Order: sequence, then C-alpha cells, then structure tokens
Amino acid sequence: MEEENRFSSKQPEIMLQDNWNKDLLSNIKTMFKKQFTISILNKTEHTLPKPEFMFKESPWQLDPLQKLKKKLNKVKSQLNNFNLGKWQQHTNRMNVAGDIVRTVKENIQAELVTQAWCKFYEIASTFSLVPLNNVCCDVNDKNFRSIHLCEAPGAFVTALNHWLKINASDVKWDWLAVTLNPYCEGNPYGHMVADDRFIRHTLKHWYFGDDNTGDIMDVRNLDALVKKFESLDRKERTLLITADGSIDCTDVPGEQESTVAQLHYCETVACMHLLQKGGNFLLKLFTLFEHQSVCLMYLLSCVFHEVSVTKPVTSKGGNSEMYVVCINFKGREYIAPYLPVLRDYYSNAFPANAMFRLQDIPGDFLQRIYCCNNYFQQRQCEVIWDNIRTFRTREDSSSKTPHIKRLISAKYIENCRLIKIDPANEIVGRELIERSSNQFVNKKCHVDSYNERCKRQDLGSQERLLQIWDNVKEIEWPAEKFFVLHLQALPETFEIQTGKSFNKIRSSRFCDSKILQMLIEIDNVMQDMRTTISFPSAEITKELAQPIDLSYEILNFQFVQNYDSHQTITEIYYRLEKLQPEQTLIFIGYSLLTQLNVDLLYFLGNFFNKIIAEVHDNEGYRLKLETYRRDEKALNYLREIMNASYDAHKKNMALWSIIPITILYECDQFPVMVLLNHLMIKLYAHHIINTI
Repeated sequence: MEEENRFSSKQPEIMLQDNWNKDLLSNIKTMFKKQFTISILNKTEHTLPKPEFMFKESPWQLDPLQKLKKKLNKVKSQLNNFNLGKWQQHTNRMNVAGDIVRTVKENIQAELVTQAWCKFYEIASTFSLVPLNNVCCDVNDKNFRSIHLCEAPGAFVTALNHWLKINASDVKWDWLAVTLNPYCEGNPYGHMVADDRFIRHTLKHWYFGDDNTGDIMDVRNLDALVKKFESLDRKERTLLITADGSIDCTDVPGEQESTVAQLHYCETVACMHLLQKGGNFLLKLFTLFEHQSVCLMYLLSCVFHEVSVTKPVTSKGGNSEMYVVCINFKGREYIAPYLPVLRDYYSNAFPANAMFRLQDIPGDFLQRIYCCNNYFQQRQCEVIWDNIRTFRTREDSSSKTPHIKRLISAKYIENCRLIKIDPANEIVGRELIERSSNQFVNKKCHVDSYNERCKRQDLGSQERLLQIWDNVKEIEWPAEKFFVLHLQALPETFEIQTGKSFNKIRSSRFCDSKILQMLIEIDNVMQDMRTTISFPSAEITKELAQPIDLSYEILNFQFVQNYDSHQTITEIYYRLEKLQPEQTLIFIGYSLLTQLNVDLLYFLGNFFNKIIAEVHDNEGYRLKLETYRRDEKALNYLREIMNASYDAHKKNMALWSIIPITILYECDQFPVMVLLNHLMIKLYAHHIINTI
C-alpha cells in the first residue's frame, strides 16, 4: 500500500543520469546542500559572559560584514526601478525549484501545502530537527509537545504532522501555536498573515496572549504563555519550537535585518523560557551583518550543542531568507541566570546597546559568521544577477528549465521520502481547508517599483489622494440598491471575546485586504494633513437628526472616526431602551468592518422583524431595522454585553466580539456585508476627493 502511495522518483533519476551531464547532476545535488555549520559540540565550545556584562557596550559593527552588506545591497539596488509585480512573475518563472509546491500538492495531496510546508519538511528530513531520540527514550511514554511561534497560517504544523505520521507514527504529539491574531482588527496586514483557513478549525491550539493580539513582542504575552504551559500536562515535554516570523520589508529592502531584529530576539528569548532540555529550535533569520544578529547567533551557539544555518531549496534563491537549526538545548537551568536581563530588553524598542561586548565573542566564532555570510551572499547575488540579466534582455528561460524543474521536484520527493498519508491522520483535512473561504489571504499591494513608491511618498497630500482614487474608483458598484439581510438565529450562548483596545481598523474579515489598505492610506494622508472629514457629511446627519415621521428614529455614526467599540455598544443599548414598539431604527454611517459591529447587527435581528440595507449615493448605505419588538431577555443579554464592555474598558481593554467568527462565516449574507463595505470605502474616498 505504501509503495502505491509513493510518488516515484526513480524514472527522473534515470533520465538525469542518461540524458544530462554530470555537471547538471552535481548542481542539482548542491542545491539541496546549502548548509553551513556554525558550532558543534566537542569542536567549538562557546561560553556566555556573565550576565552583568550584557547590554553594556554601544552598538558595534564589523567592517568585513559591512562590506558584505554593501556588496549585497548594491546588487539589490539594481532592482529599484523594476516593477515589483512583473519582477516577481519573472523570478517565479526562473526559479528552478518553483514546481515543488505544485508537485507535492498534486502527488502527495498533503494538508495545507505551501512554500512554508515544503521548507519545513525539507529541513526536518535533512536535520535531526524532530527530537525522536529524546521522545522515544521512554518506550512507555512517547509524548512530546511542539510550540510554533509566528506560525500563521499553520503550514509548519501540518508539515510536522505529516512527517510524524510517516516517520514516527507511534509518537503522541500535541502542539500549540502563537501568531498575530487574524481576528484582531488592530493588527495591520503588513505584520501578519490573514489566511485563517486552518486556524478557524483549530482555534483551541492557538494562543493569542494576555491581550489577545498574539503579539509575541509584548512581554505580558510571553508571561501569559509561560504561565499557560505551567498549567499543562507535564508529561508532554516541549521539545521542539519553531519561529517563522518576519515583517514586510518591501519599502526598506536594504535594512531587512535591522527591521526584523527585535522580533527574532523576542522569538529566541521566548524559546528559552519554554523549551526543555534536549529540545530543538528552528528560527528564520535573514542576513547576519549587524551586531544584533551576530550576538543572537552567539547566544544560540552557547545554549545549544549544535547550530547550523541552512537555506532550503524551496526558499527562493534571490532572497536573504535562511533558517537556523539549533539542536539539543542545554536546558533552562543553564540559561536561568540570563533570563532576567534578557527579559529587560524584551520590548518593541531596540536595546540601546549591543547584547554582548565585542571582546566577549571569540574570534573563531566571528570568522565562522563571516564565512557563513559570504557563503550565502555569493549564492544570492548569483541568482539575482542571473534574474536581472534575463529580465533586462527578456530572455526566455532555457528550454531545459521545465525539465530541470521536474527533476528537482522529483529529487525533493526522493530526499524527503515523501508519501501520502491516510486522510484520517490529517489534523483538519485537506478537502475541508480547500473548501474554506480563501478571500482573506492578504495579497501585497506593491506592484510598482521601489523608486516609484519612494517618489510617491514625496508627493503632496492632494496628489497622494488622487493616486489612491485611481485605484478606489475601480471598485465595483453593487448592481442592487436594496438588500434584505436575513440573519440566522443567534447561538444559545454567547462567546464574549475581549482584547487590547485599538482605535484604528487596520484589518478586517469583512473586506478585501487591498480595498481596506486603500482606506488606510487615505486615513494616513488625512492624519498627515491633520484633517478630519465627516462621512456621512455633517449636512446629511444634521438633516436627518430630527425626523418628522415619528415612526422611525435615526442613530448616526461616523464611518472612519476613531473606532470605539464601547461607545457603539452603549449607544445601541440606550437607544433600544427608549425605542417604542413598532418603530423603525435607522443606522447612518454604521461600519461593518469589525466583527463586533457585525455581531451586534446579528444580535439586533432579535428585536426587529427585518433588517434592510439601502444604498444611497451620498452616504453609502442605510441600515433600516424595521418594526421594533421589545424583548426583555434579549435586552438583558445586551445589558450583560455592555457590562462586559465596561469591565474591559476599566482594564484598558475592549470587547471584540460576541459571536464566534465560524458562525459568521456560515452566514448567507456574508458576501453582502463585504460588498457594502467596499461601497462605503468607495463613496468615502469620493467624498474626501470632492471636499479637499
């Protein structure tokens, strides 16, 4: 049965030997061996300086590393005038390992296969990343736990599950993941992965910290995570931690390492609070030119028995991404004296000083770091130059490239010993994930060149707004002017979620990410101008403030003023308390961008016969809640919700939602709400342009 499931790589290997020369065979094998050993037990023993000597020296630089950085940035600067969208299409075509993800999807049919899935699986198949020696030392208790930091959308988890089912099916494994909460509208798209197709089905395994944001760079969330693990079953030892975090550095390509340095520091310090003796750590880094990365690598080399750097074949050769594989942790007892000082610098701000004095880092270690940088930088530059040459000359890929891609994909399958697993052994299920809505996979909006984006920042406010409008005006206008929102019955119990208070909406489950980013850009321009423009306009809200017809009342909101969930809840509650039976309540400017606002609309369906959305050219849409039916039980629920909001408000927190997002996803009216948000953003942008 296993042989039937195996994707055959024998035939491509024969073709490789018979039809291609030995140089090509050698090159393909070399692609799978981009590795560099930094330290290894019994060969390079490093020791940490005393804690009191840490963070005492001013930031330092090493000239040899800075020369490598300048050389790399000089090559990367050649891309500044290239249209980013066209460049990415070109590099995807040129990437000889670019068919691996598709091959694994089609032939292995694994769960949530992405580039990250393939990278993790390759590393796990090349290094002793999964600590089976420690897990299986007790034949009667083969339990272990893994923690995955900055993990969204969850591909490392599904890849590890697949690996275990093939290589250690008798091991009992549990996992927990931490990531920026995709349901926190205060988390910006540029910092997080919005794809929740796997997350929504495995929420009990995801932990978003004390403030529910999932921000691993907040020490309070680290403390909450440590406390959570102290309460878990101690039989399941934490023996593997992965950290795949990054930040969008498209607008600062020359300073990627510095931009993400504090995140990588926090991931590493979190690991040292959670990992148990003998465990392993996988950390994504980029270049190692600056003191932050050099010191971090020295810290890892002192607390793990083996440290290596690798660039998987599935990581695009033209980027700086690489993974640090740390094997056999010396234990929390070893690092315990250093944890207090490491925690002191666990924040969103860079430490003023370097972690270690330069004199405390051995010269042989610095030489290894230089050689490692030089090794990976040379290969990256070779790929970039080759891509530039073919991009400028519009040279088509060699006719051999499709064949080479197939051979490399087959080599990947062979090296990783990949086979299908029984769908019953998947975590969620490939088919269920693929059926789940994928509209929240945030696409990068950068399509022009780096230089063009820089020039745009120098434009005046009105010019910037006009450029944004060029994109906004392409938003489709709804064909209908009238929507009846048939909201399904509420669940029997509510799930009140609270989290960190935020006053600006930076992401939304109810809007296309590109369109919401247009709204955010408009808001940024307005902030730069120190201007606030009401929408709907003051004239409209004043005109509607005192209705002549007593059969309805109007509740006015402002679409893009500072978001205040508590104010929204209290205004709705007190208006319902005063509303007379059979009256209609009309919402003007009510945003449907946040889960809480959508939840409240659902909840209000208990009080009214029906809810109608009417499209109006000058104000977006009106929500007409027709024929009020006073419901004391529902009012009591709303009072409890308001009290929960009061309690959260006292703690500088906010009420985020009252209905699980999974229920909202099943709503037939979900697409209508997305459409209404797009309409509102378009009309708001038009109003801004006309006013300014």
